[in-house]
Amino acid sequence: MGKKVLFISYDGLTDSLGQSQILPYQVGLSKIGYDITILSCEKEDNFLKNRAVVQDKTAAAGINWVPTHYSANIPVISPTLNSKRLRKKAMELAKKEAFDLVHCRSIIPASIGYAVVAKYGGKLVFDIRGFWADERVDGRIWNRKNPIYNYLYHHFKKKERFLFEKADAIVTLTENARNYISKEFKTKGQFLVVPCCVDFQHFNLNEIKESQIATLRKEFGIEEDDFVLTYVGSLGARYQLTEMLQFFKVLKESRSNSKFLFISKSDTSNIKNEAKEIGIDTHSIIITSCEYTEIPNYISIGNASIFFIVTSFSGKAVSPTKQAEVMSLGLPIVANSGLGDTDVILTKTKTGIVVDDYKEANLKSAATQLLAFNQPKSKVRDAALTYFTLQSGIEKYHSLYKKLER
Repeated sequence: MGKKVLFISYDGLTDSLGQSQILPYQVGLSKIGYDITILSCEKEDNFLKNRAVVQDKTAAAGINWVPTHYSANIPVISPTLNSKRLRKKAMELAKKEAFDLVHCRSIIPASIGYAVVAKYGGKLVFDIRGFWADERVDGRIWNRKNPIYNYLYHHFKKKERFLFEKADAIVTLTENARNYISKEFKTKGQFLVVPCCVDFQHFNLNEIKESQIATLRKEFGIEEDDFVLTYVGSLGARYQLTEMLQFFKVLKESRSNSKFLFISKSDTSNIKNEAKEIGIDTHSIIITSCEYTEIPNYISIGNASIFFIVTSFSGKAVSPTKQAEVMSLGLPIVANSGLGDTDVILTKTKTGIVVDDYKEANLKSAATQLLAFNQPKSKVRDAALTYFTLQSGIEKYHSLYKKLER
């Protein structure tokens, strides 16, 4: 058996994110020969719904999956309890096993991982995912005018600096974030950049059946010649819904038979109200959700996709999973500038339109460019293959693991 790895995640394997952005990498690394234990924090509803699927996948890959309970009932207190449960179980596992690597997804697991390594040995991999405390502030989850949240912000920023210094390797989603960390923090200099990749077998343009897409379009009342703009994934304070609706309004002025399809499990109750306020006919707004297994077909209903995301400081580290998913299915993307490496990739590969600001003139220009977009789907997918293949992500992690074994 190969080197032993403890992977600690605050996100659940039974979440859609866990199934797309955690489990495929770990299955791939297990196939290479690593002896992997995954410790995760599972939401009750998702755990009940998807437990069997995840158990089958982990068992087939020879992965030891250790789920703990996630709660979110009480602000500040619930996350503290979640962290304590993860820490207790991590210590129990480390006491029994001599882990060579402790790979931690985000800052809370990395704090736990540092404690494990300090007590039981091994190398610490800090997979930052993003600037967590800044994301909480930018997403208006933490209001720093509140003394509790202001304390938490400073606490985690101090911890972030400490972990950057102590980690044996730092993994980021973007070159933008890597460059910032290497310039601003003391580190051991071992970096890896792995954007949010996708399983190109699952998001396979060549496997999409037109008959299934036609059935879905009919189900949603979409005519054959309608132009469908899609939005895929989470919605919340960091996602600029109003600005995306404003773009759609401009698009609809140029192409009256446009529809806006939202595919999200987030709270979508305010979408149509916002659309009304902007002056959009809500009959052109379609809202749905689906399971991870169905996402490729739902994305393929569209002609293009959009995401506008807050790009203050935390935007440096953002690599939207939706970018890889949409591009792998051959669709162009409309995105805002300053978001991780997204604008660089879209501009370099000519697979989308980048909006510098949300002034009406710029939105009209972007809409005109989108309607004139004529790259074949295969070219867009080829660009995605250059940046976002799951196999390349697995190989990058394998290369890092081998370096840390020396």
